[in-house]
Amino acid sequence: MAYYETYQYAWIFYLVAALGMYYVAVKFTKYWSNKDVVNFIRMVSAVILFTPAFHTMDGNTALAPAFIISAGELLTNGPKAAMLGVVPLMGALFLGAFILTIQALWSSRKAR
Repeated sequence: MAYYETYQYAWIFYLVAALGMYYVAVKFTKYWSNKDVVNFIRMVSAVILFTPAFHTMDGNTALAPAFIISAGELLTNGPKAAMLGVVPLMGALFLGAFILTIQALWSSRKAR
């Protein structure tokens, strides 16, 4: 049971730190003039910070940030194993880019 409590505390700590990093990204891009670039940078930072992935090791399945899984698997087991974290990241980036494309089209038609 101690593992479960440690796991919960680690996730709480990570989510607080990720929210802080996302706040920094928002503040960093606050005064940029090109709103499309601002939205893209914010989307990429949100995807990197908040996309989870499942990882199984020794029969235990755990949820962890996808970039951490892909970096750890790349360093220990090679590029094929790193795809465990890269696939969810690419899916989330595709979905975010698709939403930003629709938003840009909508705002360009609204401006006319």
